[in-house]
Amino acid sequence: MLVGLGIFLMVVTLFKGLWQPVQQRLERGERVYQQRLLLAAEVQRAQPATQRSTPSRPLSTRLSETVAAAGLELQQLDQDGQSLRVTLSGNALALLQWLDQTEQSGAVLQSLSLEKRDSSLLAQVAWRAD
Repeated sequence: MLVGLGIFLMVVTLFKGLWQPVQQRLERGERVYQQRLLLAAEVQRAQPATQRSTPSRPLSTRLSETVAAAGLELQQLDQDGQSLRVTLSGNALALLQWLDQTEQSGAVLQSLSLEKRDSSLLAQVAWRAD
């Protein structure tokens, strides 16, 4: 009877000490894997599309039209070789949305400088003019 009780206690101890912790770590690892898989899918969806359309109008024309449509003030527009430098100001949210939309439409951003001026935002942007 004592041997049977000893075997029973050994089985219970092995189950509680080895089998259960291993199973718990396995379940936790599977949860972390699923969470990271979902996160990777979200990041993939959030990345901009690699294919960009090539509009027929020159970049300078498109920029000046879209700046006015966004309610921003175009202060300077200079073309220097392969770069098109634009200085504009306006509401911070409108300016950031304009930058995002312009880049989504196919323009390639080279450099960006932002400066807060009173209640507006001043941006100096260089686009690649292809």
